[in-house]
Amino acid sequence: MTSEWNVERRAFLSTQIADRREGQLALAAVVVSAAVFVATAPFATRQLAPVPAFIPAYESALVVCNLITAVLLFGQFIVFRSRALFVLASGYLFTAFVACAHTLIFPGVFSPAGLLGAGPQSAVWLYMFWHGGFPIFVIAYALLKARPSDSPATGAAGGGAGLAILAGAAAILTVVWGLTVVATDGEDSFPVLITNGRYTAAKTGIVACLWALNALALAILWAKRPHTVLDLWLLVVMCAWLCDIALSAALSSNRFDLGWYAGRAYGLLAASFLLMVLLIENGANYARLSRLSVKLGVANQALERLSRHDGLTGLANRRFFDEYLAEQIAVAHRHQRTLALVLCDVDLFKAYNDHYGHQAGDQCLKRIATALRSCSHRPADMAARYGGEEFAMILPDTGMAGAARIAETMREAISAMRIAQAHSPAAAHVSISGGVAVLLREAGMGAQQLIAAADQALYEAKRQGRNRMVSAAAG
Repeated sequence: MTSEWNVERRAFLSTQIADRREGQLALAAVVVSAAVFVATAPFATRQLAPVPAFIPAYESALVVCNLITAVLLFGQFIVFRSRALFVLASGYLFTAFVACAHTLIFPGVFSPAGLLGAGPQSAVWLYMFWHGGFPIFVIAYALLKARPSDSPATGAAGGGAGLAILAGAAAILTVVWGLTVVATDGEDSFPVLITNGRYTAAKTGIVACLWALNALALAILWAKRPHTVLDLWLLVVMCAWLCDIALSAALSSNRFDLGWYAGRAYGLLAASFLLMVLLIENGANYARLSRLSVKLGVANQALERLSRHDGLTGLANRRFFDEYLAEQIAVAHRHQRTLALVLCDVDLFKAYNDHYGHQAGDQCLKRIATALRSCSHRPADMAARYGGEEFAMILPDTGMAGAARIAETMREAISAMRIAQAHSPAAAHVSISGGVAVLLREAGMGAQQLIAAADQALYEAKRQGRNRMVSAAAG
């Protein structure tokens, strides 16, 4: 159980401890982001042409990315029942819902002033609530994941997790709706942050608090070690959020300048980083599952073979023999076909074992099995180890004459090996005696009756002096 749990932990980003390679990749992403920020910041106030389609396209992408990320994280919550994962998934769901609301109230998207009774300050204040809300979820995630009570533990994905997700989604939707109402109906209660498309001086303190809250979330997450791979890329996300706020709110002077556009580009990167890593993880897990499926198939085939074949001789074992004989008898009765059975055993095998030893006895049985297998020419024929030194051959679509010839071929194949047998009155070498019987359909013969008939013929072969094959009487 422990090894299975360790494998399961390594399969998920939320439980896999980040290694040096992951750290280098995350650091490279932060360095590139910082370099682009440094190159862009001096030109943040440069005015660019307004693109009315930018906001709906940008925020649609945000909604899709954040929703998929939330679903993937909720999926891991179902597996591990971790409250930290639940909170982080809820944070991404929050950003998806609030991006929808922001699109609706943004001026010029669906109406000149925005829907839902939005005013001039509604969109910018909802942006502040949005970028101040997500770091709170990140802080809660970082604090919860460090608690022993939140150590991941697998459990059945029952209705409890599903109800929790539905309740969480409803709560998040309620919060977003409340913030939207506050940003629209209550905008007169807040300082004016934008006038005629240009930001006012009042935004400086608010943006500073917002930036500090995100920096605090980054610091707390960094402090809670060891870092999982999920933690590492969430740190990258928070760095992108800091760049987003700095460019689009702190350094930007008005809407549609370079800082405003670049900040939103960082927002899209922040929404995409973790999603891309989770999708790569899903692909890796699918590939791992495919490999395991192939290995499991091979193992199942090997297990099936072991369960149906004798470990010493490799012939069908008694269980497989019984199943196959019953199946072939049913086929013979249904389609009016013939069926023959040969039962044989090694003459005086106990004396052979006593004289030559059990290891030599095992080798003798293996060689006999090889010889009997060579007499089974058709795919439907089955050679089986009936038990101990007893063997059997099931011969579908075979009458008495054909079965007798095959039985004699079996006896001759054993004799031809010339395995010395010093204590056998039947021959100077190992020999077999056998009985041949055919299925009497008219008499309604079943498996037990067929085996009994072959066994009686085998007894007669021994009574006649061994080293011979005897056919059962027709009636």
